[in-house]
Amino acid sequence: MEIVSTSTPKRKVSGLEELILRKEALKEQIQTQKDVITTSSQQLLSPASIANSIFQSFTKGMNVVDGILIGYKIIRSIRRVFHRK
Repeated sequence: MEIVSTSTPKRKVSGLEELILRKEALKEQIQTQKDVITTSSQQLLSPASIANSIFQSFTKGMNVVDGILIGYKIIRSIRRVFHRK
């Protein structure tokens, strides 16, 4: 007659329970990450953000045009000053 230790099955059960708990925790993390991704994608692709990005690019373009016009006016006024002398 052999004596079988009972500690081995308990480890397997506790190991399986740990794996089940870990799996549930990972599923919760995956779900929260999916929620974060969907909310951020909705914010990026919302009509307000698209209009805002278009408006920002238009504003940047207008600032460049204003800078060029001001530079042209300054150069023209400097040339007028030096041509008079």
